[in-house]
Amino acid sequence: MSYGFESKNRNYFPEEKSGICVVRRKDETYDDLVKRFRKKFSKSGIVKELRDRTYYEKPSAKKRRKRKQSIKSIEKEQLKLEDLNSKFGKKGD
Repeated sequence: MSYGFESKNRNYFPEEKSGICVVRRKDETYDDLVKRFRKKFSKSGIVKELRDRTYYEKPSAKKRRKRKQSIKSIEKEQLKLEDLNSKFGKKGD
């Protein structure tokens, strides 16, 4: 596929700018193409948004869910930090 110019960025595909579109790259297998599409699709958050919009959720329930989710992510980060400190922290203190 030629764009009429040679771009210095080998990952530049103008067709992929809008929406979830994947253009087959040179020497790319179809398995890799599907894998790239799935990754792009999951990162877009369409499925998550569809699940969220399937049923009405009260604003208070939304706040509660988001607060719970943020606490969970903070705790997860703290566990990671504690684990790293135990592996690479100062020994002999």
